[in-house]
Amino acid sequence: MSEMMINQTIENTENIDQKALELAQDFSYDGYQVVRRELFAHLREPAVVIRRDSVTFNTACIAGLEDAVYIQILVNLVNQDNKRMVVRKCEENDKDVLRWCIEKPDKRKSRKMSNKLFSAMMYDMMGWNTDCRYKILGHKIIHEDETMYIFDLLETEIFMDTKRKKKTNPDSVEKKEELVTAETDQTPEQNQEEIAAKVARKLNRIPFYPKDWKDSFGLSVEEHKKALETNLTDGYIEFSATR
Repeated sequence: MSEMMINQTIENTENIDQKALELAQDFSYDGYQVVRRELFAHLREPAVVIRRDSVTFNTACIAGLEDAVYIQILVNLVNQDNKRMVVRKCEENDKDVLRWCIEKPDKRKSRKMSNKLFSAMMYDMMGWNTDCRYKILGHKIIHEDETMYIFDLLETEIFMDTKRKKKTNPDSVEKKEELVTAETDQTPEQNQEEIAAKVARKLNRIPFYPKDWKDSFGLSVEEHKKALETNLTDGYIEFSATR
């Protein structure tokens, strides 16, 4: 063996990560949990936001069902462990059809689907807080050759949904500025209102999580594997979003 090869062998031996060898020797998945994707930012992933007076599907969700302008919403609340909502494409003249987007020549845009009865029923049946809005990630699947989205209603992101104040007319602002020339001129009531508005804006952006997620990052590796096997047994094929 040449001197160069001997030196290379010695260098490789020195570069071996001893800690890695120790960790690999007794590694197992016992005790590990697969972290829920809901715990991370996912602005470009398909999702729906349910408020007490509306339902809105984001642009990523709409783009996932090609050319779909009209949909049907299916809800399963019978199974207490698998409360889900399904969205599937349908034709304009189908029964119980809903328009979920604004169609333009070059694209489809998200729209607010105003309602009161549907949201009221969902909030009541799910036991949701009417002061909050609920964001749910969508899972794109194929079932019996039909592409659809499934939303797990038990895995939600929760945000406070305080009402925003209406925009003030610029003319009225100028008049107020004449009356209030400095912040110190504000009354205690006005200061309290301003503080309350700032707090409300912050609360609107603070996410909460379901009680069932407390002290848990997700399913154990074994449970996660079984959940995937169950989906395949039910005839579902799930498409993972590209990250």
